Parts: sequence; C-alpha cells; structure tokens
Amino acid sequence: MKKGKKSPRRDFAGVRYVFFVGILVGATLFHVWQKVVMARVAGLINGTQLRAEDLGKEQVKLLAAVAIKKTPAFIERVAVERRAQPVVLHVSADIL
Repeated sequence: MKKGKKSPRRDFAGVRYVFFVGILVGATLFHVWQKVVMARVAGLINGTQLRAEDLGKEQVKLLAAVAIKKTPAFIERVAVERRAQPVVLHVSADIL
C-alpha cells in the first residue's frame, strides 16, 4: 500500500463515525425541542385552567344576578319605578 492512498475500509469508518455523531446530535436536538414544546403546552394549559376558573366564578355571579332579577319583589320595584317616570315621545320633524 502506498502512503498517498487511504484504504477504503478507513474511509468507511470515518463516514460511519460522522453518521453516528450526526444521529446523536439530531437525537439531542429532538429531545430539547420536545422539552421546549412541552413547556409551552404546559404554560398554555395552566393559563387555560386559570381562565376556566375565572369564567366559573363569573358564571356563578351572573346566575345569582339572574336569580335576583327574577324575584317578584324586584320585578314589582322595576314596574313601579317605570310607572312613575314620565313617558317621552319623540316626534320626527318629517311627520309634521
């Protein structure tokens, strides 16, 4: 064998080594990417859960307000207040 030529077997070992390192780097990058995605999803889930809690509290308040407005005493009070207010009719100038 001459000094200037490399053996084909040695070239193949170098390619295998580069291929193996590439696979390891790719697997590491994929793992890190998965962790970043999972952290982002966890943050979105947490925000959604907090929003759902707030909406539940708001729903309870709205249901209580509806229940209060359906009581006969409230309806009677609104009717009396509206009866006491003068009725104002707006007449358009086009009619006259």
